Amino acid sequence: MSRSRPAGPLTVAELVRFGPLGEARIWAGDRLERPVTGVTLISDLDQARRCSPETAMVLHPAAAHGSWALEAAMRFAWERNAACVVAPADIPVTGSTPQLAERLRMPLLSVADPARLALDLAVAVADTEAARARLVARCAVLFSERSSLRDIVGAINTEVPGALVALVTQEGYLLAGRAAAQRTDEAGAGQQRRVTVPVPGPDGRPWATLVARLSDVSPAWTETVTTILRLARSSLTAAGAGLRLSLSHQVGRDRLLLESLLSGGASVLPEGGGTAVAGDGGGPGPEQMAREAGWPVDGLHVGVQLRPAEPVTADLEAASAGVVAGWQTGRSAAPLVPQHGGWTTWFTGCDVGQVVRQVQRRIAHARIPLPLTAGVGEPGEGVAGLRRSLAEAELAATAASRRPPGTVERYAELGPRAVLAALPVTELAAAARTLLAPLLADAKADVLLTTLAALLDCAGSTGQTAARLGVHRNTVLGRVERIRARGVDPDAPDGRLALHLACHALLSTRPVTG
Repeated sequence: MSRSRPAGPLTVAELVRFGPLGEARIWAGDRLERPVTGVTLISDLDQARRCSPETAMVLHPAAAHGSWALEAAMRFAWERNAACVVAPADIPVTGSTPQLAERLRMPLLSVADPARLALDLAVAVADTEAARARLVARCAVLFSERSSLRDIVGAINTEVPGALVALVTQEGYLLAGRAAAQRTDEAGAGQQRRVTVPVPGPDGRPWATLVARLSDVSPAWTETVTTILRLARSSLTAAGAGLRLSLSHQVGRDRLLLESLLSGGASVLPEGGGTAVAGDGGGPGPEQMAREAGWPVDGLHVGVQLRPAEPVTADLEAASAGVVAGWQTGRSAAPLVPQHGGWTTWFTGCDVGQVVRQVQRRIAHARIPLPLTAGVGEPGEGVAGLRRSLAEAELAATAASRRPPGTVERYAELGPRAVLAALPVTELAAAARTLLAPLLADAKADVLLTTLAALLDCAGSTGQTAARLGVHRNTVLGRVERIRARGVDPDAPDGRLALHLACHALLSTRPVTG
């Protein structure tokens, strides 16, 4: 910390957290953010009438003859805008005394040796930078002893008074700490300050941000907190790198084991790097290895696949660690494994309705840095049933990914769309734009395309089309005439299938809206 300008005064909270008041008993802890600019040892209550504002009023046993004297001292402290009242520990504090302190919003503490405390407080208040330097040094030691993101950020929240601290991703997702640090309290915006410090990744680029919300807005205290946050960066970078490395290693092993389990082929041994084929005597097969890993292999399974909502702009390989970490906050025994452009998992011993609801809740509330959709297969028994259910979930997930984020599609409800979900719609859409170029040039192209798709879905019935679209039949007839005028004949038998697929591809690749 720089000595180029005077340091701001210590607060009662700082003196409690890392100063002489650390051993004090707190009877009333409201307004601990009060600044302390002086210390007065009160040996006579008349002194309390003359103490300066922002003074720590320490009562000598000679002045505190009982709870009545303590309550009188608190009233004088309130009138003089004192910082706090410190009483001898041997003075009984009745139930009415803390209540009075809370009503007056006056911090009330007690210590065993008030005279010694007054001297220690005077030393701390006289050299605020030394007191704060002790806090910074203590935090540095704690950071070196902790290895997880949660523990490091937790140390800041525990040790730094009046600060709410959180570690968030660049997209604003909470990784560790208190979510309240991200919120801006409009009512108290004038009494609060936010401090942000970027945390670099192993490559030096910003990976996350430390956000601190302070109740004390003095420049000196803000500088102290900023120094502590900067000290935490190297520990957080190391912890984040270790977490990503551990997750990447786990994800790679899980992916290989799942592929072996579903194919019934060779699998990597837990140690040594060789392969073992089920039944060849060289080691455990995939099913046994899955059981040893704690995966549910036996029983009735329901497959699930998560997919990013299209269009996909994120690097899915880089996002896998974050998605897996976010999903693991739940209690599913099965792993979440990157596979086929998404992430695969399954639930055992649950009916499909329960799985759909769990997946919807998990997508909505898990700390996953991507907008996701999901597909859910039908129940299957054992490994063979798991293979089928996961294949169904993949088809359902493909269909869900073309709908708004949060959509969960069930395979049994897809019908013929299960086949359409497997089609390369991006390539089909490119050809469809050429085929239907005259129609797409119309000012009402979106309405006409939706009407044409509905008409083909309803086998050419204008009445059913009108009911599906919620319009009058004459409106549909008018649109069909306009479609024909653009050179598209929905009744041509030899082109109806291609036309239907073209509409499906174009509608499936429209921008997703929430």
